Amino acid sequence: MRRYDEYKYGGAEIIGVISIYLIILALTAYFFYRSVFVFVITLVGIPFYLKYYKRILIKKRKEKLAAEFAEVLYSVNANVKAGYATENAFWEARKDILLFYGENSLMAEELLTIKKGIGINRTLESLLLNLGERSGVDDILIFSRVFETAKRNGGNMNKVLERTADTLRAKIEIEKEIQVLIAEKRFELKIMECIPFFIIAYIGFTSKGYFDPMYHNIKGIVVMSICLLLYILASILGHKLVEIDV
Repeated sequence: MRRYDEYKYGGAEIIGVISIYLIILALTAYFFYRSVFVFVITLVGIPFYLKYYKRILIKKRKEKLAAEFAEVLYSVNANVKAGYATENAFWEARKDILLFYGENSLMAEELLTIKKGIGINRTLESLLLNLGERSGVDDILIFSRVFETAKRNGGNMNKVLERTADTLRAKIEIEKEIQVLIAEKRFELKIMECIPFFIIAYIGFTSKGYFDPMYHNIKGIVVMSICLLLYILASILGHKLVEIDV
């Protein structure tokens, strides 16, 4: 079963990520050092960049899972109200997920796993708890534990499903609104990250030899390294400012 805290790159995917890193290295090595040697020695950072990018992909996948899970709960709640047993309501919810998200959706796969688990006499609550533990999403884990307790103690399943779905959907809507509000700032940040390269390229093109004293000598290397470090710190700070978790 898939663990959402882990991620395995596909062949084409890993080539794409490495290509992005190589482009970043090439630009940095040229604009800040004019050195092939710098490009070569910084190739050792490829594993670290792959690990960094993997965290981004894991976060996006968890967000996708949480959104799909909220839709599942709404569908399950409607199915239960229509007279389906809870176990069957989850399976029927798969039709809605396939309609909204397609065959490759995360929850379509998880609902199929749940269906197979029930077929070999595993309880629905244990399967949902397993999903919650594998998901790495707090809301799904909390729901699975509440569901298990309600099922064991004969709680009102409709209320549990409805309130959890409402909470998840509200949280997702707030996240979307926040993303819309900061989309402009994200775009501005990307432009600001590109500006130093454009400035160096423009001055280097219009004033030949202007930057020559900054390359291939100790003082120049130190100054450019400090500039690069400040650029990286400013970029990290900028990304932290536009990253808001609900």
